[in-house]
Amino acid sequence: MPGKLKVKIVAGRHLPVMDRASDLTDAFVEVKFGNTTFKTDVCLKSLNPQWNSEWFKFEVDDEDLQDEPLQITVLDHDTYSANDAIGKVYIDIDPLLYSEAATVISGWFPIYDTIHGIRGEINVVVKVDLFNDLNRFRQSSCGVKFFCTTSIPKCYRAVIIHGFVEELVVNEDPEYQWIDRIRTPRASNEARQRLISLMSGELQRKIGLKVLEMRGNAVVGYLQCFDLEGESGLVVRAIGTACTLDKLSSPAAFLPTCNSPSKEMKE
Repeated sequence: MPGKLKVKIVAGRHLPVMDRASDLTDAFVEVKFGNTTFKTDVCLKSLNPQWNSEWFKFEVDDEDLQDEPLQITVLDHDTYSANDAIGKVYIDIDPLLYSEAATVISGWFPIYDTIHGIRGEINVVVKVDLFNDLNRFRQSSCGVKFFCTTSIPKCYRAVIIHGFVEELVVNEDPEYQWIDRIRTPRASNEARQRLISLMSGELQRKIGLKVLEMRGNAVVGYLQCFDLEGESGLVVRAIGTACTLDKLSSPAAFLPTCNSPSKEMKE
């Protein structure tokens, strides 16, 4: 496997009351990537649980790391009935897939429920170990940088501007599938939320492959647009400008020039 994803669930805070008898919550967390799911222990009777879990490890292809979001689901444990959903967090792993990028994503993330909105926060640590992959036919575009700004970032210089790139991805809208007749509004909303995350990752990877074909290493002015288009379903479009960028080695190289005051100004 060319990559290993490691996730640690640290703590939660400001969770909603799920047990009216005690005004507390018995929270636990499901961590899912692809078809693999791990669970933390249940932290009993707390709105600020401390899980401090072990490292959950996923062995995956790097193109999956680009397409798939890390899915974190916070639930309230019930002994005699189905566990109640508190909310979800989706984390994009792509920022960790560059050679000079940060090696870890960590911090507090808002827990979002499609019915009730924000329902507390969760502290998560995410790491990625990438292995050498010599397969030139792989469908990964790891290493291509994406910048939403319309100008070259100050810590880089443009070597070549290759030209305009665009791509789109289309998928059926899960909100209008037959299963909506039997599933809850929350489950239907979450199906759309997950699909949008998947389509966004797939689109960025495809744009990155086009940039690599042009022998570039970055996209400047990157923009994604999401639309609902009738029978077509969900449509996601992306545009940008393919470039080859060099990172400036010295911070002084991209600081603005400061001229000495003129004689007249001194006087």
